[in-house]
Amino acid sequence: MKLVVAEKPSVARDIAAVIGADEVIDGVLTGNGYMVTSARGHLVRLKMPEEIDERYKTRSLSVLPIIPDFEFVPIEGAEDVLRRLDSLMNSPVVDEIIEATDAGREGECIFRYIYNYIGCTKPVKRLWISSLTAESIRQGFNNLLDYSDKDSAFDAGLARNKVDWLWGMNLSRLYSFYCKANCSIGRVQTATVNMIVQREREISAFVKKPFYKLKLDNGAEWFDGDEDSFPDKNAAETVKVKCENQLCVVKSVETKLKKENRPLLFSLTSLQAEANDKLGFSASTTLDVMQSLYEKKLLTYPRTDSNYLTEDMATILPDRVKMLRFFNEIAVDELLRNGLNIDSRIINNAKVSDHHAIIPTENIEKSVKTELTKEEKAILEMVITRFLAALSPEYQYNETTVIFEVNGETFRSKFKIPVNLGWKKFYTEQDEEDENGAAGNFSEGESFEAKKLTISECETQPPKHFTESTLLRAMENIDRRIEDKELGSYVSERGLGTPATRATIIERIIKVGYISRKDKSLIAEDKGYQIIDILPPTVKSVELTAEMEQRLAAVENGTETAQHVLDETIKTICGIIRSEADREHTFLAPKKEPLGKCPICGGSVFEFSKDSHTAFYCENSPKSCYFCLWNDDLFWTGKGKKLTSTLMKSLLTKGKVKVSGLKSKEKDKTYDAIISFSDKTWTDKTGRLHVGFAMEFDNSKKQKKGGK
Repeated sequence: MKLVVAEKPSVARDIAAVIGADEVIDGVLTGNGYMVTSARGHLVRLKMPEEIDERYKTRSLSVLPIIPDFEFVPIEGAEDVLRRLDSLMNSPVVDEIIEATDAGREGECIFRYIYNYIGCTKPVKRLWISSLTAESIRQGFNNLLDYSDKDSAFDAGLARNKVDWLWGMNLSRLYSFYCKANCSIGRVQTATVNMIVQREREISAFVKKPFYKLKLDNGAEWFDGDEDSFPDKNAAETVKVKCENQLCVVKSVETKLKKENRPLLFSLTSLQAEANDKLGFSASTTLDVMQSLYEKKLLTYPRTDSNYLTEDMATILPDRVKMLRFFNEIAVDELLRNGLNIDSRIINNAKVSDHHAIIPTENIEKSVKTELTKEEKAILEMVITRFLAALSPEYQYNETTVIFEVNGETFRSKFKIPVNLGWKKFYTEQDEEDENGAAGNFSEGESFEAKKLTISECETQPPKHFTESTLLRAMENIDRRIEDKELGSYVSERGLGTPATRATIIERIIKVGYISRKDKSLIAEDKGYQIIDILPPTVKSVELTAEMEQRLAAVENGTETAQHVLDETIKTICGIIRSEADREHTFLAPKKEPLGKCPICGGSVFEFSKDSHTAFYCENSPKSCYFCLWNDDLFWTGKGKKLTSTLMKSLLTKGKVKVSGLKSKEKDKTYDAIISFSDKTWTDKTGRLHVGFAMEFDNSKKQKKGGK
């Protein structure tokens, strides 16, 4: 028996229907010598530092860098799926496994992480397809790859996962410690924050400059060669006086037939961008809505970076369009009569990696009877409209340019008249208007008196704030921001982040406080400016991602080893940690009321919290003071307590605090004690000083104990 393991249940169903596994036995599609099952995307993850070693629970420089023997654990909620896969993959009735996860680096990791985690040793063949038509599935099963054929793809994917872990875990802790704030550092998110901060600074530094437009009363604008405005009003007034009430002659009337190609099919990023522009949806909202429509089997898989379909899908398009008569019967019938425009803007195997573009599924007619939210209806309409538009003819229009001459000065007017709406019939809000208002009918040689010329005062405009739409497009086309074109080529098809992660990245940098939403704009906050100013160029540049993709590509083609990539990353991280030790750092924590005065130097002591961890630190640490205590300090946790802000206030203001219910070393016994700061300090293995505590017991002997 052969076991097929797909990435998602919907893919498992599609495959099963083609290979004859049409009977459900114990919840598994079975038949024709096959069993077909699926994962649910990633089921395991790398352990967090505190899951690896207890000492990593302490937010201290002494544990950096964290370079673990990487181990995987189940993602929360994935245990049941893992147990089912373990049972099936290691079943004695299964003699071969067919890996049918997505055809890409990430799909390879999803399967092999599971395969390795459950300790499976069965032989594996690889199904490598980018579409799920019956023809594509049959061809894929006729040409299964050896498991080892994709070893290098897995090596590259695993290396990327480890690199991002090392980068994020070490540098987030490093800068959180120095800046006394929750500093989330990541290869992609930090470069994204940097782009937004750079844009905000460009806007702040921009100096508006006035310029002036001169127009005839028919809307025609003055021009002279490449110039179409005046730098100062006096120059505009001079030409106005020269032309007003003078004879205006039509020097030329030229009409050209112009064409505008139809838009591409949607990728996730382009759909998120359009939904943000037209509907005001965040990238996260659009992804959630798309996921729901995918689960309702109305739209294809959402997390795709492609705007194209594969060759085998060309034959399904006429029937898929017919299914959309409920959406716009007249336009769909006309489109079918004239023939679908199925060319290289629709079909391009080279531009489909893991998944093809987003299109309606074969179940789209059921949407009429499916209960949908208003958000789902809006996204569904957007995808259907784009699908029909992409298969339509190009938009054609006549553009007429009229040149006027008045006393030696020239004016120009342009207007457009649609000839064939083509794809624009599906976008009724985009009716064309002539550039200068209502179009006029002019003939060459015609003349009239130029009256009432007007001068319009204008200003140069600064760059616009990023919206989620423009930020998503910038992340997708990040290669345009890299001067080294060879280096940029490694991210030209991938961009910054992935379609599946970009929405999460935007939400993350908002949550951390680096940026905020103001209406539709994304604005850098003080914390965003400060962290970008603190970080070295190697940590915040888009080139970092390009260089990593260059190395991963080398791993994938066998010219570099994954271990070398990891070694170089660790070397870079260690260098950053060393260099930061000699720098002065700015505290990014918001201004707070101090809890009291530092017993070491007299500075103010503040509280900083991250997740379930709280630090109490002196404003002068670590540069000139060593006072910094965490709520899970070993002195307190060893006695069954945590250091709270209330306890710390008492210690700082009164010098001591009475604590009840301290856990004794003797089983089931507790005791009370008065705790104060000790005169004695203790030193960790890095040589760093730490504050100690002392205990005083309320009895006649007043016994006193010291401790860390």
